[in-house]
Amino acid sequence: MYRAVIIDDEKNAQSALKKILEEFCDDIIVVDLANNVRSGVELINKVQPQMVFLDIEMPDGTGFDLLEKIKFRDFSLIFCTGHNDFAIKAFKYNAIDYVLKPPDIEDIIAAVDKAKENLNLQQKDVAVKHLLSFYQNADKKNEKIILKTASDIYVVQIQDIYHCESDGSYTVFYTNDNKKITVSKNLKEYESILNSHNFIRIHQSHLINLEYVERLHKADGGYIVMKNGSEIPVSTRKKEALISALDGLNKK
Repeated sequence: MYRAVIIDDEKNAQSALKKILEEFCDDIIVVDLANNVRSGVELINKVQPQMVFLDIEMPDGTGFDLLEKIKFRDFSLIFCTGHNDFAIKAFKYNAIDYVLKPPDIEDIIAAVDKAKENLNLQQKDVAVKHLLSFYQNADKKNEKIILKTASDIYVVQIQDIYHCESDGSYTVFYTNDNKKITVSKNLKEYESILNSHNFIRIHQSHLINLEYVERLHKADGGYIVMKNGSEIPVSTRKKEALISALDGLNKK
């Protein structure tokens, strides 16, 4: 059995989530509830749960405030939130799972399954620490992204990623120090995260960092030559957007 706690100031949200977990997640036991930051900190440090379902906005602070104050962080974290663009962006950057309110049964089950997988990873608090760093330094450059594989958690500077490649439902990241990191999320999800960092989708299977482009070879269908010598195909319908993006680099 996996011990879980729910920290949310909305009674209806608490009850709905608890009911879903009890009815559809047989191996999850909700050991207790809290309704604000102060009681949530006390609860987590006391019972040391394996999963924490955490609200963002509470009467005495935010879920981020709670994460800064707790001493015990050896758990899988799932945020329960309304639509909050900044928060959701932060979660995606740092591989923190979230579900939108009101809770949906399928979303909760999927989040719990991911949380159980994450319990097998070492240094689960790494993602939480970098989530807090992102939250506290949202306007700073050199942002990092968390990449989770089956066995490891990588903390990678976005500017060090030169190419992402689709491999079915997986995405392979290539970095400028020759790391190859395979993550079990599709390329489209990372495109939405990285498109504000000079990344562009040039092919169904390829997302590149424009900072590492050496040249565009326009003949023979077209392909990009990266600074490490790799050649990446450009789809016909993406070529015009790519040329425009490359022109834009000259104006920066």
